[in-house]
Amino acid sequence: MSIESMNESNTIGRQTTLFGYIAEEAQQNRLSVSMNRLFKAAGDDAMMIPMNIREDDFFFTLSNMRDAQLSGTFIGPEYQKNASEIVDIQSELSTACGACDVVVVKDKKLIGDFIAIQSLFELLDEKGAKKIAVIGAGALAKAIALTNRDHALFFYHEYIESLMKMNESVEIDINRLSSGCDLSGYDAVIDASSIESLAMVANLPSLCIDLKNAKQLSALRQRAVELGSEYIGYEAQLECLTQNAYNFVKNN
Repeated sequence: MSIESMNESNTIGRQTTLFGYIAEEAQQNRLSVSMNRLFKAAGDDAMMIPMNIREDDFFFTLSNMRDAQLSGTFIGPEYQKNASEIVDIQSELSTACGACDVVVVKDKKLIGDFIAIQSLFELLDEKGAKKIAVIGAGALAKAIALTNRDHALFFYHEYIESLMKMNESVEIDINRLSSGCDLSGYDAVIDASSIESLAMVANLPSLCIDLKNAKQLSALRQRAVELGSEYIGYEAQLECLTQNAYNFVKNN
């Protein structure tokens, strides 16, 4: 994807490469602002536009992007599974975990990928965390398992059956998330679930990570505060997430 001259005046011209960020409350997310700063710093005539889209309108909006002026879009967490069902082509990782957090448009086809995982592993490496507890059995947890190369991952869930189903497609270490659960022996814990409470966890490691923003309910954030562990959420990872998103659009 060619992104060349700088858009000096922060306006959209005929040659401006446009991207979207689709979410229910896209304007509340700072990804678009952060991405536009990178475009401007690099001298790119490109812009990301936040798009507040209701659930009922998501299929229509993304489907019509095949013929729209946008070169691609990033997808909010609430629509990532839906996006996987709409795109024409998916990366191997996106197909395997059943979710897309980025879609590019090429030859009137929607091509989906899942790139947020890269930022999580970069954070783990930065912190020197190698032994990781992962809570969850959904798309994000599966993507973590499939992307892993150098970390020892141990997966936890309240319902062991959910992990057993996940284990059918990717081999994982299965553990039950139950009352009195002690996770302090790990270097870090990643909450890749939508669980509403982690009160059953008696001890946490020093580092707790998820991709929830400040306005979303985060059971891990709440438990980390209660137990005195460091918590890193979406906002603290935004710079890395934005850089990886920028690299993706430049290379695709």
